[in-house]
Amino acid sequence: MENKDKEFYEGISKAFRELILLAKDCLPYYDSLTNDIVHERLTDLYSIQRTLDTMVSFCFDERILLLYKRILRKLINEYPETVKCYVDLYYMMYVNDDDDMADEEGDYE
Repeated sequence: MENKDKEFYEGISKAFRELILLAKDCLPYYDSLTNDIVHERLTDLYSIQRTLDTMVSFCFDERILLLYKRILRKLINEYPETVKCYVDLYYMMYVNDDDDMADEEGDYE
């Protein structure tokens, strides 16, 4: 039983390392797309949304999160509801709801 647990955790650890490397490899691509959006060389909302859809998966990397935020700041005046959806998506994926429940129960006072 202990050996299976060790193999499981080693597999998870390897997957996370590979995901971190993939985020690093994607950074120049997302940087370029972000600049195109911010400087209005890419204005098609559908294409921007597709970029954000894929980008949010890598927002555990602070550099990609900063790019994600730059795009949302660019869109906020023209597409506030779209921005709200992507902020909500980020919170759903990365912010722990258990912390909110703990505050309500008084565990963190």
